[in-house]
Amino acid sequence: MKRADHFVWLAAPAALAAASVPAAAHVYLTESQALAAVLGEFVSVQPEQKILSDTQRRKLEESSGLRFPESSYTFLVGTRQGKLIGYALVLDEIGKSEPITFMVGMSPEGKVTEVAVMVFRESRGGEVKEKRFLRQFRGKTAGDPIRINQDILNYTGATLSSKALARGVKRAVLLLDVFYPREARRQPPASGRVLLPALPAGIATAGDAALYRQIRYRMGTLCEMRLWACTHEEAALAFAAGFAELARIDQVFSNYRDDSELGRVNREAGYAPVQVSPEFWDLTRYAVRQWRHSGGSFDITVGPLAKVWGFWQGTPRMPSSSQLAEAQSQVGSDKLGLDPRASTISFRKPGMGLDFGGLAKGYAVRRAALCALKHGAIATLVNLGGSSLYATAALGTGERSSGVAPTSRRRFSRTPARGRRYDESALPLGTWPVAVAAPRNPAIPALYLILESGWAISTSGTYEQQFQVDGRTFSHLLNPRSGWPVEGLRSATVVARSGRRSEVLTKRLLVSTWEEPRAVRKMLNGCDWALLEATHDQPLFLRQDFRRNSVLIPAPG
Repeated sequence: MKRADHFVWLAAPAALAAASVPAAAHVYLTESQALAAVLGEFVSVQPEQKILSDTQRRKLEESSGLRFPESSYTFLVGTRQGKLIGYALVLDEIGKSEPITFMVGMSPEGKVTEVAVMVFRESRGGEVKEKRFLRQFRGKTAGDPIRINQDILNYTGATLSSKALARGVKRAVLLLDVFYPREARRQPPASGRVLLPALPAGIATAGDAALYRQIRYRMGTLCEMRLWACTHEEAALAFAAGFAELARIDQVFSNYRDDSELGRVNREAGYAPVQVSPEFWDLTRYAVRQWRHSGGSFDITVGPLAKVWGFWQGTPRMPSSSQLAEAQSQVGSDKLGLDPRASTISFRKPGMGLDFGGLAKGYAVRRAALCALKHGAIATLVNLGGSSLYATAALGTGERSSGVAPTSRRRFSRTPARGRRYDESALPLGTWPVAVAAPRNPAIPALYLILESGWAISTSGTYEQQFQVDGRTFSHLLNPRSGWPVEGLRSATVVARSGRRSEVLTKRLLVSTWEEPRAVRKMLNGCDWALLEATHDQPLFLRQDFRRNSVLIPAPG
């Protein structure tokens, strides 16, 4: 299967957290902390978005031997008292199997000043965050070789992580030369420019609207927000509102923050009923209803199983039968005490705990998209971690964008017209092209679809985090009913009106056996869906039903 160059990839969804099992992510630095480390204190920072054209990408990949899969990059330009200080770029590079998020600082002369690791998700190789390793990149330019064991000393036990950082630093300095040639680095950017779409003609605009993009770290993962807006100021307000809403929801449902509302419930509900906010109560009640409807295949109380399998510690292991039995005795939403009159939650078994996982993300993407819409965006796509997405558009979008019809009035063929680009500009405002990864090779899309306004898409897969025990390969996706991780290479994608529902159904689809056809069809009623399965020596097997609102575009052969 070849890569479709006529697509702008908005997502190759991957199950970063599934069945309420968190990825083993170590957050070392926030974006502001990393900026202070690479650009210094008291620096005014301005984001500038740059789009990599097909010609630029081809030249870079041919000359460097590296891949540049992203369609756009956000450079952070630092100034102090009107003087250009330097540039910073946040990148992700795959180590062994998980992305490492880091920031590269570069001087106006094009030299690397500092490298700061922000998020590390692997169980091994975290030594690359140490300064004694990172300082080796200082002074490197686009013309310098940056090779592990030749130009950069390797860390024993962290070879793959070391190579990932070296690739990323090399990509950063090459991109700096492409977007900021030496003559363009003499002057700081003009004041007052909040965002620069920097999209090619015919792609950047639709009448008086332009396409903008920002990526920030939210809810334990990277969040990408794309939106159409009429002015830079409206885009800035919409981004601020959307990302602020994600930060607010994280304060409620985060399982990694002791000061979150969820953290308080997990600490106290085993001893006495805990009164919760209306938002927390509503999502808990929804989760309990889904547990009941699914026969236990979806369960927010699965935390004890995640612990006994070693997922939370980042060191997966096979538990003993007694350990597994004890953990299973602590799992089950029927063991929650819910008092609707007092809005309180209690645990009826010691050792219980809640983890909303993807359900909170599905809820959050819709809330963030609507907030961005309320504060000036014409149409918005929120992509949280590549596994939860939601699209929305304002009523009367067509009138605000020079005659582009509202999404409900226009349809597209199932295959692109000859020579037609299916990026955001080729579609009505509020619709977005999305690629779904193949389980066997997540770098290659297995299918494409158009996500329309008012719809959510969620994907869960077994291929992102796997481990082997006694010759058996397990994923980090747990089946709450059996207490065991899901085996094999599988992914489930569901498009639904609600991000909450799409998140629930992907988990149910993955852990349900196809021998339950009536139950499976009933739960997917009204949704578009795909179930992908693969073995290492067999072709990809696809079951799918895309008959309603999203449009399936088959991958080219």
